[in-house]
Amino acid sequence: MSPTETGMIIVAVVVVMAMIAFSIQTIEEQRRERHMRLLILKDQIRRADHLLRTLPEHYITREIRDLLVRYIQSRWKRVLELENSPENQQKLAEMETVAAQPLPVVEHPPGSMTLHTDRSHAQRTAALLRELFQFLTELQRSGLLPAATTRDVIYQVKEAYTRTRIDVEIMDAIEVEQQKGAAPALPRYRTAAAKLQRLNQTQQLDRQIYELSAHIDKLQAIVERERHLREEQEERERAQEAAQEDTFQSGRFTDY
Repeated sequence: MSPTETGMIIVAVVVVMAMIAFSIQTIEEQRRERHMRLLILKDQIRRADHLLRTLPEHYITREIRDLLVRYIQSRWKRVLELENSPENQQKLAEMETVAAQPLPVVEHPPGSMTLHTDRSHAQRTAALLRELFQFLTELQRSGLLPAATTRDVIYQVKEAYTRTRIDVEIMDAIEVEQQKGAAPALPRYRTAAAKLQRLNQTQQLDRQIYELSAHIDKLQAIVERERHLREEQEERERAQEAAQEDTFQSGRFTDY
């Protein structure tokens, strides 16, 4: 074999090895890219699923649930394009089952002026609503869902956040009532009731407004009774002072 032939064989081997290395590198890069896309998709799913499953049922309207479910379904379909495994197929089927379920009817807690059990509960809800608002804003900017649908749901989230803040105001009024009595708390309750009335466009807050109004009526009766007792006490004190004055004057004239 001549040196020229040997050189050509060496060059051919080098070219083949380079092609093999390039192919391996391309396959590895594609594998890494596919893996990263799967991680991003599954992180998006976890975020939306967390909101869907942890938001209080009172705040899960049909529009909010449908938007989150449709988004999760679309993400799982993209996952299946990259990794069509039985596990991922099952996840999509589970979400389709959720989408077919009727929305449960959740009543306001009877006898309670607030939706939340305490201030910490309300703070957790407010944090979830802020997270949902941020999530929806990102969807709106990315165009992943219809803009009109996302805009309507964002409005519902803002209303839910306002309702949570009113709950905190009612809790503040309860603390004032416990510490200072009915009279100082009454204006706070009335302010909260007026805000709820303005928010109650669909009559979904009727029960809470009823509970709050009943408590306001009770406090108003207490304030009126206390005022009446105070006026009676003041009248008795004035009568006693007048009687003492009459006695003093009678005694002074008797000395003559």
